[in-house]
Amino acid sequence: MIDDPFYGQMPDGERPDIMLYIFPHLREFLAVDLRDDTSEVILMNSDDVFDADFFGGLEAEFSRTLREGNIYPFAHVINLPLRLEEIVRTVAMASILEKLGVDSFDDEDMPAVVVFIISGGALAMHSDKLIENLRELLNSYPGGADITQWEGVISRLVKEENQVLQELSYQELTEALRDDSPDYFTLWENRN
Repeated sequence: MIDDPFYGQMPDGERPDIMLYIFPHLREFLAVDLRDDTSEVILMNSDDVFDADFFGGLEAEFSRTLREGNIYPFAHVINLPLRLEEIVRTVAMASILEKLGVDSFDDEDMPAVVVFIISGGALAMHSDKLIENLRELLNSYPGGADITQWEGVISRLVKEENQVLQELSYQELTEALRDDSPDYFTLWENRN
């Protein structure tokens, strides 16, 4: 079961405290809270996570990082995209955890979180596996959430993510085939 893409287990066989199922092209995502020997599945909305506090924290962290003294200024500026990615992940995780009731934490109190990004070509092939593994996980917690009420939600999210991906692929293909597109290329072209 370790080779399973949605198996919620960390190294050394430990279980996470929180599992997030992110559908990158949708506003909704699932959080499975496994703290306190119970389980709870929560359908969350990105509007609740990416609120004014999120953007304020993101701006403050990026501003601090941008202005921090560095003896290698060119390397510092070149590395800013990587640092920004790290800042976004950290601030987004803090916002999600806050919405789940984890108000403050340090390295010792930080819940173990596993994040699954549910997208791409394998999405359609593995949607049943996602539901099956979530069912097994929730059944292993006494007094926990009932997967039957979430199967429809998961199926809907998988279907919506696939639809968005198909639309984006079609748009990209259409744009690539236009003559003025920078992505357009041909093996044979006669301009005479």
